[in-house]
Amino acid sequence: MSLNVHQVSKKYDKQIAVDAISFSIDKGEVVGFLGPNGAGKSTTLKMIAGFLTPDSGTITINGIAVDKDPIAAKKLIGYLPESNALYEDLYVKEYLQFLGKIHQINQIPKRIDAVVEQLGLGPMQQKKIGQLSKGYKQRVGIAAAILHEPALLLLDEPTSGLDPNQLIEIRNVIKSLSTNAMILFSTHILHEVTAICSSVLVLHEGKLVANEPIETLLQPLTNNLRVSFEDDITAFRDQLGELNAYVISIDKHLLVLKLDANVDIKKKIMQFAIDKGLNIQRLQTEEASLEEIFKLLTH
Repeated sequence: MSLNVHQVSKKYDKQIAVDAISFSIDKGEVVGFLGPNGAGKSTTLKMIAGFLTPDSGTITINGIAVDKDPIAAKKLIGYLPESNALYEDLYVKEYLQFLGKIHQINQIPKRIDAVVEQLGLGPMQQKKIGQLSKGYKQRVGIAAAILHEPALLLLDEPTSGLDPNQLIEIRNVIKSLSTNAMILFSTHILHEVTAICSSVLVLHEGKLVANEPIETLLQPLTNNLRVSFEDDITAFRDQLGELNAYVISIDKHLLVLKLDANVDIKKKIMQFAIDKGLNIQRLQTEEASLEEIFKLLTH
């Protein structure tokens, strides 16, 4: 069981939304899809789901090409779009029955009961969808996406706008679903990625700039030196001299350096500050964060 995206591109007029990206996902994997607004994440999800046709490249799910046999491919896909459009005048159970008939599911009542229990929708199934909180509407959207037991689950911003309790609940739901499916979900909440995902894809300006397991992605920034200055240090960017070999990033008041077991970086940065008349406010060694990696990859 696998999803394979190979050299897929998409343009809107002259604007390149997705630029020759390739990646694969296997059963049991939960993959976080990251990138700034406009990076091409939603466009990619829509192409995988069959709502948009790539200008070039191929997308296959369990060996089925999405463009050549779209109906067979879509039967394998569960999709929760960012908008989570629902029929709000229908009751929850009524809505799921409607979808069960569309998917031609066997034993619809039994399958609905299983999904309702899995997503904690029991108390809500006799309510109209329009009466539900955003958290429960997200659950209904996920229920609709998994009702036909898809091999691939696509989630576009599934935790957007949820309160902390709802975030934890939806996170646990996503984890439980990964047992029997491949999951690809986009998010702006980086903490969700480290809590749920086994690996990460990062898009920037339509290009895939990272495709790594979480541990591998964080490794380059493990045990780095963060130096905070009272002064604006960007003017000294070209004067870092021998420190350039160790500089990972530089902001207005912050310099991040790569530690080296064979070099006393702290001594070098102290000497640099003295030579330039800079005041160091804070100097600390700390573990990597996904936020730092994201910033480096998308700047």
